[in-house]
Amino acid sequence: MIGHSLEEALRAVVRQDPILFLDYDGTLVPIIMNPEESYADSDLTSLISDLRNRFDTYIVTGRSPEEIRRFLPLNIDMICYHGACSIIRGQMIYHNGSDRFLDVFNRIYDVTKAWVSDFPGLRIYKKNLAVLYHLGLMGADMKPALRSRIEEIAKEFGVETYYGKMIIELRVPGVNKGSAIRSVRKGRPAIIAGDDATDELAFEENEDAVTIKVGDGESHANFHVKDYIEMRMVLRMLLNLCSE
Repeated sequence: MIGHSLEEALRAVVRQDPILFLDYDGTLVPIIMNPEESYADSDLTSLISDLRNRFDTYIVTGRSPEEIRRFLPLNIDMICYHGACSIIRGQMIYHNGSDRFLDVFNRIYDVTKAWVSDFPGLRIYKKNLAVLYHLGLMGADMKPALRSRIEEIAKEFGVETYYGKMIIELRVPGVNKGSAIRSVRKGRPAIIAGDDATDELAFEENEDAVTIKVGDGESHANFHVKDYIEMRMVLRMLLNLCSE
């Protein structure tokens, strides 16, 4: 159930032509065991298309641009790899010199791809600016050893380790969603929604925005909604408020 205070906050900010910054997994779609199958359904595609036609809208994600384009086949702006780069009107912008890590992640993948033989159930996903290790099908007894190996690789190559839901990811150091959003906003009003630990910096560093935590748990966000279904309801409400 969407609270009255959130509705009032949306009513106020919609008059200011806000930018929308929306996380993808867990915020617009459910988190699933096979992350390569996180395709948007027709309802979400239509909803995001309508939002994009009314507001400047960004998908803010740890995923690569190629993944988001495959899952959500719309011409939409993005902040990807947890803030390492943005795509604005088709132009790629690297934040904090992150492009210097392109070769680093190629080498990390080459070094670690054989680990799938040592850790049954492990899946490894190579991205341009990250390498993701999916632990969802692994036995719990093997996860500490894998975690230790990943931390050693992170130290060797000077990259950052992120621990998420069923995943460990090596990513560009010194970047985050919060600073990337702030750079894109340039002081404009904003609505920011996300479900994960990476979204907390987005909330913290954009305290003047309307911030929405999707799911359970403590958060720096101004508002909470139950799940991705309720978040879609919020976005539909936002569109309806435009016509008032």
